[in-house]
Amino acid sequence: MSADANLILLAAGGMGYALLFWAVSLWKPGVALALVFGLAPFQNDLSGLGGVHFSVSELHLLLCVPLLLLRGLRVGWGWMGGTLWGGLLITVLLSLPSWRETSLLSLIQMALYWLVAVGVFANLPRSPGDWALAYKLLLGVGGMLALMALWTRSSYFWGLHKNGVGASLACALVLGVERWSCSPRGKRWRYLPILCLLGGALLMVLSRGAWLAALVGVGFLLLWRGQYGQLARFGLATVPVAALVWAVLPQESREYVSGFDPSRYNIRARMLNTEWAKEQWLSRPWIGVGVGLRKEYDATNVLWLTLAETGPLGLVAFLVVQGRLVGGVWSRRWSGSPFSPSASALALAGALVLGKFVHGMVDHYWSRGAIMIAWASVGMAISADRFQKAAQRGAVDTCRSVGRKHRWPGRSQTVPSL
Repeated sequence: MSADANLILLAAGGMGYALLFWAVSLWKPGVALALVFGLAPFQNDLSGLGGVHFSVSELHLLLCVPLLLLRGLRVGWGWMGGTLWGGLLITVLLSLPSWRETSLLSLIQMALYWLVAVGVFANLPRSPGDWALAYKLLLGVGGMLALMALWTRSSYFWGLHKNGVGASLACALVLGVERWSCSPRGKRWRYLPILCLLGGALLMVLSRGAWLAALVGVGFLLLWRGQYGQLARFGLATVPVAALVWAVLPQESREYVSGFDPSRYNIRARMLNTEWAKEQWLSRPWIGVGVGLRKEYDATNVLWLTLAETGPLGLVAFLVVQGRLVGGVWSRRWSGSPFSPSASALALAGALVLGKFVHGMVDHYWSRGAIMIAWASVGMAISADRFQKAAQRGAVDTCRSVGRKHRWPGRSQTVPSL
């Protein structure tokens, strides 16, 4: 078969899949959300167009855009709208004087996560039930990655990298702890096997940044609800798992994890990367050298990277975006039932974004996988906030309706409305 014929068949198959995806997603939005959220750990490039590459998750996210456009002017980003758009606009303006060949690609990447992912997950759900399949798929994919990591005793498989596998396992572990926390006491045991599996594999992949992300994420979840006792019990439960995995690790791996000697390659490389980013910033300290620098070196510290690219104002804008999200989630922690699906979505958004942020202090921030999961969860939180407010308005309207229609026996006045 000729190359042209193969191309035609590929295009026809792709169009057929897109039509099927749109038809199913219009009927069940949860399917579209699950394919973006749950398949995010697979960071492999599927195709490229002019240097722009897509993973399977990003491809499904782009397929969601026509569904989002059908909503027209009803698309919104909730309490994060002005912050996200403002942060991206400031980044663009600061990059214009120092435009680089990689600037456009980097800005597209930022918009993909901050605007498209958040917008899709904020507007497509029709009810909190639309998130359930996404959560299940991510836990399933996380379990598959964990099994492979433990079976092969390696963090390089299926074309994936150690840091990407570790970040995805950390996200899945945070999600697993959240599902365990929200389950009835008599059914929590169902999550213990997957939690032990994810925890053991996370230790096995030897990604200290992922360990930090998981600890911060789980800590945020339990602190968000004031579950200090459960936080202590969870910490105690991880001790035997950590001890078992540590016992089976080779001596070389133990030394790699416990060593922080600057003479070691991985530590020295991060120090050199930070020094180079500092030099770039000092060359243009007020506006930076332009977005896109991240594509030209091993950007393993997001704060120094942002400072080098866009200067102090760009760094402040980036931190405001992170802080606005975490602060918004924290301020809504008692706006409803703390264990409802909407509350769970809010708590997860804060945990995953904060975990990704601290991971970005020692590793790549703007990379596939965990960042999609984190900012998609922000969209879920915005959607959850919308559902909560709608339910509260519905309850008030119902009470008012009852107050107008019902009269006390033997009295002429109506029941006072709320």
